Order: sequence, then structure tokens, then C-alpha cells
Amino acid sequence: METSYNAPTQSPTLALAASPLFKRADPALSLDERTEITYQRARAIAKAYALTPQDIVFLKPKFWQLHMDQIAPMDGAATTLITIQYNLAAGTLAPFALRRPELQPLLKRIMDFDVSAQFLLSEVGHGLDSPNLETTATLLPNGEFDLHTPNPRAAKWMPPTAPKGSMPRVALVIARLIVNGENRGVRPFVVALGDGKQMCKGITSKVLPTRAGAKPVDHALTYFDHVRLPAEALLGDIEKPKDLRQNFLNVIWRVGVGSLALSTLSITAMKASVYVAGRYSLRRTVTGTDGAPLPIIAFRTQQLPIFHTLAQVYVLEAYAKDAGRRFIQPDLDPRVRHGIAATLKAVMVQHCQSSLYSLAERCGAQGLFEHNQIIESQLEMRGVAIAEGDVLALCIRLASELLIGRYEMPQPNDPTCLLARHEAGLFAECRAVVAGLGEGHRSEAFNRRVLPLCQPLIEAIGHRMAYEAAVQAKVNPDLLALYEAGIVKHDTSWYVEHLGLSRRTQQDMEDRAVSAALPHLEALLEQTGAKPYCVAPIVSDNTWAQFVDNLPTYGGEAELELIPGTRQGVARL
Repeated sequence: METSYNAPTQSPTLALAASPLFKRADPALSLDERTEITYQRARAIAKAYALTPQDIVFLKPKFWQLHMDQIAPMDGAATTLITIQYNLAAGTLAPFALRRPELQPLLKRIMDFDVSAQFLLSEVGHGLDSPNLETTATLLPNGEFDLHTPNPRAAKWMPPTAPKGSMPRVALVIARLIVNGENRGVRPFVVALGDGKQMCKGITSKVLPTRAGAKPVDHALTYFDHVRLPAEALLGDIEKPKDLRQNFLNVIWRVGVGSLALSTLSITAMKASVYVAGRYSLRRTVTGTDGAPLPIIAFRTQQLPIFHTLAQVYVLEAYAKDAGRRFIQPDLDPRVRHGIAATLKAVMVQHCQSSLYSLAERCGAQGLFEHNQIIESQLEMRGVAIAEGDVLALCIRLASELLIGRYEMPQPNDPTCLLARHEAGLFAECRAVVAGLGEGHRSEAFNRRVLPLCQPLIEAIGHRMAYEAAVQAKVNPDLLALYEAGIVKHDTSWYVEHLGLSRRTQQDMEDRAVSAALPHLEALLEQTGAKPYCVAPIVSDNTWAQFVDNLPTYGGEAELELIPGTRQGVARL
């Protein structure tokens, strides 16, 4: 079997992956020391890519390549810092810097990663309710601004702002502009946070505990106590927009880009995890019925999560490229652009979370350890599911707008294919429910009856779009068939009820696809390109032996008399 993807081209980070900087950090290091390593790694990846402002503003291929680089699962925290630095901070600043020369030196420092740049939007009391944020920037008589956190709910939530990483820190702070007591909508403001050793006057950062299983980042709550900003800190004008909501969306436009870009990290996480689980399954043996060692990959229950993940990897890679092309079309309705990002994120997160859970489980006790990469990636990806818009909230908003007819997503190329029929069926079901309510989309009945249907509907759109993208990219038919079989299993009852596909028929679809792909497992694993980035000890006998040799080792000559009159010793032959 041939696949449509050749071995990946050499990544700018290939040498970094093998460098001492990316070796697993000594667990004896302090939290601050490990955080410092995270910042060093982020800076090294940034230097390897050397993005330009044009790469970021115009969303050139190099920008997307950075977010799909397979070094990401080696340190998800470093990737977090990079995407904040470039997509959110530089992406927001760069269009203004093109027109304002005084901003260009700062933009250069951000692009060179000589400062750590943050984007402060969400507030602890307004996570998904950011249009109602409370941080204010009040215009003063002399043209300066007073940046202030009026109450604890308005504390900026999550972005790392503490003096860590030995670099000066700056931020694009999204605040409500107040002029003569009037709310004129939100604006971005350039704010110096600290010099790398201490915070700037009037700014407080309260560092949160580390996230479970994730590499350390100094996520924080950030407060401003009447911080005086120069007039030049404002990005934009002081006029009141005609439409405050549209102004908000314009100000945070890079969040939509981030939703799409961050979602593609799912592909790198799945590649690394399936490579680890696949290689482990090839070398781990049990005793067969004939007494000979039998690799556990021989069991269908071991094969299924590995092959389903491989099919998803190849399909989602095609989907990401197709969505990226659609996203940058200049004449695309901005609402559809948002829909493309939300739909891709829903599908990427769904596949990644379910697949990584199954892969870790199939590695037994080994799957519980973060040094084997799978569970660590799973926990990192839970953060991605929330960052730049919680998946469920994005699905509710998009599905609601589609159901009330405000706009449409790209229509199926082949309405007769199984996944397109599933999408159409869920749409018909949802529209029938909405029509039966006879009330608006903000009613209590809509909340009870329709909201629970929103995420499955958006996922169905995404499954169809992913499949179509893979067909156009000429992904191997066996992998396409396996992807289709996996999606059918995801909503088994619908296919039984509406298309007459019995459970046995669905299982036969899956069985044929896996059987066709099985002889090519090792080639499919290698073609992911994940090998140089996989540091899990369980991938080979040699790496496992080296891991064991380096474990803390204890010995001694202690004796305990557990049974009176007996003695435990060393047998001498």
C-alpha cells in the first residue's frame, strides 16, 4: 500500500529535538528552574523559524508550519509561549506597526524573542463573556490613559506575566476605553509588565499553581492599579465605533486565527502518541498459545486504536491544509471564517482526546507515566480545547447561527456520501426541533432542547469536511475507509436507524479497512515523521535499557527478622 504522503521534509527544529536543551529535564530541578528551561526552548524554536511580520500578518505557510511542527509535544508549554508571542501579540501589533514607525522597534524585539510578549484579554469573571470585560483605560486630560482593574472579577486570567524567563515582559492588554465617562468599546494597549526581575509599578502578578501533567508556565492573575500609560500605548483611535460588538471582534481577530492554528497541535500530539504506542505494541510481547513470544500488536483490540489514530492523522493533516487555504480567502464572509476555525477545532479536539486516551490505555501501566509522552500530550491538549475559545461554546454559537439561517458553511461536494448524509440528517433533526419550539434562540426551551445537539452537529460538519479534504488530497483509500468507519461508529445508532447499516455491517467496514492497512503498520508509523521527536523509553529495547540504567538505584546490606528464628540472606550457588 502506498500513502499519499511521502516522508516529511526536514523541519527547522530537527537538530533542536536532539539537542541537550530538549532532553527531559531533571525532576530534581526547582519549578523556577524548569520554567526557565521552558522559556529557553520557546526562544530556540522561535529562532529556528525566524518568522517575519509578513509571515504572521498574511498567514503565510511558514506560520502554519510552526504550529504543526512535531517538536510541539516535546514541550507544550514552550509552544504556548510561542503562539501567544507570535499569533496574538505580534499579530495584533504588526498591522499598527506598519503605519506607525515608533512601534517597529518593539515589534522587532517581539519577533526576535528578545522580550516575552503576552496578550491579556480574558478576565477571571468573564472567560467566555469577554465582550463584557471590566478592565478600563480612561483617557486623561493630558492625553495619557489610566489603566485599572476595578474589582477582582476584572483580573486578567491565565497569560504568564510574572518576572520569569529572565526577559523583559510586555503585553497587549485589551481594555474598555473610557472617554469623558463614555464606554467607547475595547482597544488594545501596549503595556510594559516587567524587566525580567520585577514587575513594573502598579502591576501585580499572582502566579497560579502548575496545570496537572503539563510543562511549567507561569500562568497568572494580573492586576493594574491606576497604571499611567502614554498616549502612544493606544492601538487604534478614540472614536466610538458604530457597532461595539463588531469592534470587539475586529480587536481580537487573532483569537480566531489562534483557534485554527492551535487546533493543528492535535495532529502533532497524535503523531507522537501513535508512534509511541505503535512501537511499544510491536516490541511488547506476551506468551502465545505455542509458548513463543507474541507481540501484543497481534491482537485486534490493540490494533484498533492505533490504526484509527493513524487514519485520523493523515485525514486531519489534509483537513488542516484545506481549512488554512479557505481561512485566508480575502472575500470570505468573516462569519464563515469563524465557522471554519470552530468546526476544525471541534473535530481536532474530539479525535485527539479520544485517541490519546485509548492509546495510553493500550500501553497499560506504561501509559500512566508522563515520560512516555502520551498522557502528557493528552493533558496539554485539554488546554488547547479551552484556549482561544472553549470548544462547546464555539459549537453552540456556530450551530445556533446556522440553525436560524444567518449564514451557511461550505456545502458537501458529494451529498450522497455517508458522512454528508449524516450531517444532513442531524441538520434536519435540529431544524425540526427548533421549528417545534416556536420560540427564539435565546428561550429556555432552546436552551434545553437544542443546545445539547449543537456540538454533535458541528462535529458532523467537520467530519464531512475532513473526509472531503482527504479525498481531494488523495489520501490512501484504505485510510479513508478506516476514517469513515470510525466516524460511523461514533454515531452507530443514527446509521442503523436512518441508513439501515446494521451493527454487523459497521463492524465489517472497520474490519476490512484495518486488515488492509495492517501489513503496512511500520511504514505508516515512520511516515508520520515523529521518530526524531519521540523520547519515550518504551519505543525500543535500547531506549528502555538506557532509561532503566539511569533510574535512581538503591542497594544495601540491611537485614530484618520478619519470622522469629529465621534469616533472610543472599543465595550463593
